Amino acid sequence: MVNNIFLVYSLNQPLWNILSSLGFENKKIFILSQTIKNYFDEKTFNKNDTLKIKILSDSSIVLTIKKNFNKLEVTLKDTIKEVHFEKGFIQKKLEIIKGSIEGNLYNSILKLNELPELVEKYSDIFAWDIDFLVETEDNDSFLMVLEKLYYNERLIGYGNIYYAVYYGKRVGIKRAIKFGDKYYDENGKALSKMFLKSPLKIYRITSYIGYRFHPILREYRLHHGVDYAAPYGIPVFSLGDGVVIYAGWKGGYGNTIIIKHPKGYETRYAHLSKISVFIGQRVSAGQYIGNVGATGLSTGPHLHFEMRKDGKLINPLKLKIQSDKPIDPENLNEFIRTKNLIISFIKSNTI
Repeated sequence: MVNNIFLVYSLNQPLWNILSSLGFENKKIFILSQTIKNYFDEKTFNKNDTLKIKILSDSSIVLTIKKNFNKLEVTLKDTIKEVHFEKGFIQKKLEIIKGSIEGNLYNSILKLNELPELVEKYSDIFAWDIDFLVETEDNDSFLMVLEKLYYNERLIGYGNIYYAVYYGKRVGIKRAIKFGDKYYDENGKALSKMFLKSPLKIYRITSYIGYRFHPILREYRLHHGVDYAAPYGIPVFSLGDGVVIYAGWKGGYGNTIIIKHPKGYETRYAHLSKISVFIGQRVSAGQYIGNVGATGLSTGPHLHFEMRKDGKLINPLKLKIQSDKPIDPENLNEFIRTKNLIISFIKSNTI
């Protein structure tokens, strides 16, 4: 081996394969593996975990493995010489975030020096009630009580959002309190419903249900759904729980997915560039099912979305669905205590 070499690998392949390809003897690989398994389960290594190899002038080898802020350093010559393990300490802090809308929710949250992942965590809470791409207005406001995760005083992510509020001119005041693994409003009514507000997270509506002039067929005909203009390839999500009853090419619809939902509902997703589900597969609300495309009779990338009830076409933009089951009566007092604790925390930590 050549001295003074630095090599870095992603651990998306077996450690044994990496070391073997570099000429390590099986005996040394075995010794290393036995040492490593005292700190990490090799089966959990993935592309985000790294292996750094440093070869010193005395032919000693230093292997450094980093995984989830934990670091293992092993120095090896004929046998193990030194082992150092540093367990990353992630600090959780309960904090309040509040702000107002300037343009859109994404930019408004990032202006507060928060991470992009918080936008999705917050918007997912209200996914049944607020379409943040079309129902927000400047000077609407929001507030969250949540866990923020820090590593060496650097923000690295978020834990639970325990309380969220949106004050909107168009949607009114929406509150969410985490209780168990679900969110409820201040009265204990579940936020989750049978269907989400939209099958996309980035779009603009270009065509509604009704008669229109078809740009390809050059004639007036009934448009059976809603067209969402969106960038090519962005994810499409199932509007609700159900079973895939069609997944494939469907004439002018191009690549199409049809999902059968409870109570006689059916949703259709057309012109897809990619289908990522199969017939008979069960899907849940918000589950990724495919990608926006321009297949079939389409002038550009968009999602053609249809919804039916008992076989009859309905307008998804006007759909009103009841919430899921509210808080059980036997848990209501505990829910009220949780809510009051959060409100007290907000009052004591804001001016």
